[in-house]
Amino acid sequence: MGLSDIGEQLRQWLSSAGRSLNTADPADAVLRRVNVVLMVFDDRLVHLDTGRWQQLDADADQGYATCIADAANRLLTGPDAHDPSHGARTGTSKSIPHNVLLLLPPADFLATPVDLPGVAASALRPALQLQADSLLPGYDDPLSLAVNVPTKSDAERPAEPLTAFWLPTLTLNALHTAFADQTLFLAAVMPRPAWLANQQAVVVVDDQDAQHQSLLSCSDGVVRQCLQTSLADLELPAFAEQWHAEAAVLTTSAPALITLRNADDYLQATREQVGGTHHLNARSYAMVPDAALAARHQFDKGKRLWLAAAALAAVTVLGSLPFLVQSLQLRSLGNTLAEQQRLATPARENQQAVRDFESRWGVLTEFPNQDVPAMLLALQAEVNPNVLTSLELDEGYISIEGESSDPQGLLQQLEMNPMFTEVDFARATNNNRYYIDLRLTTVNFPAYQEWYFPEDD
Repeated sequence: MGLSDIGEQLRQWLSSAGRSLNTADPADAVLRRVNVVLMVFDDRLVHLDTGRWQQLDADADQGYATCIADAANRLLTGPDAHDPSHGARTGTSKSIPHNVLLLLPPADFLATPVDLPGVAASALRPALQLQADSLLPGYDDPLSLAVNVPTKSDAERPAEPLTAFWLPTLTLNALHTAFADQTLFLAAVMPRPAWLANQQAVVVVDDQDAQHQSLLSCSDGVVRQCLQTSLADLELPAFAEQWHAEAAVLTTSAPALITLRNADDYLQATREQVGGTHHLNARSYAMVPDAALAARHQFDKGKRLWLAAAALAAVTVLGSLPFLVQSLQLRSLGNTLAEQQRLATPARENQQAVRDFESRWGVLTEFPNQDVPAMLLALQAEVNPNVLTSLELDEGYISIEGESSDPQGLLQQLEMNPMFTEVDFARATNNNRYYIDLRLTTVNFPAYQEWYFPEDD
């Protein structure tokens, strides 16, 4: 695999990672990080993991959200937050931030039936938000919605009623701000009985505290019906009779009934019905504050930047690999060259000694040999039967003078002899008189002088 293939795979991986971050549900991502579940029941704030609780200071001059946040701070970060005498640990430590899911009494929410036949499951929540003004005409402030959209298998069944829960957005954001002031992260808020609604079978959850009673009919994790009343209203005989009649119809139609009268009932039901996976249940009825979604967006943005930085670093490393390999190879070759030079030092010294010897003795051994006898024999063979009257030999150069009936033919014969070169008339001939200069091909005095006796520049 080449560097171009690796780079292409890296770009595809980064692109898929970016798409996964963009397409993931931000609210679902926030809920997955929940590690603490707190519940308000009457005047107590209860930790569902440990059973520990803190009293809500209702007499203090502070708002509802601040009261709950103060109790949560005492419960999670107080001196006995990890005291073994209070049961199991809270599941978090000082080094791990508390991501809280808060269960509020059902009376804090408004429950409305959902009747939107023909609306696709993916469009159900937007459709309800658009109809909020008509469904709840008495509320002018923005409302946060929680509704469980049936799965595909549910959508294929005959239409069944659904229930949506509403909470003022100002209340939701105020709770998140109050928790943030206590350095706690409020991830979501949901109705208390909906915590136990994520059951596969048909079940009715009967929640009753000191002031209110609620009945939730659930099947396949979806709240189908919700009845709520104030216990003070049940003191009226007519209203109590109607309530009991409707409650009887609701409970008799369900094979299972979960009765919740105090916090201990919730703790027991949580252990029996939800078990150790309750942080992952009933997400559809959790309302995530806007600030929590914004925090998640910042986290995703930082993660994308981190992925981009990691990809850039990987590309840089991959791009520098050839230069790194070349640098290592160059260093290895340099070390090899140095080792070979070290091993060749004796041979170079011997070679230098030979060259010094040759430079000292070459003046004598390489002195040009003019081989006069061979030169005279060759010259006689070419001049005969002509007359040679004069001959001069100086450093390989020959000058001859004589008489011949054909001086031009004699010149051509000397040119054809391989022992002679640079054959030419030294001066013009006079009748049969010739003057010829030539040089021995086997002798080169100028080269000898240049090699052994170079002139100074």
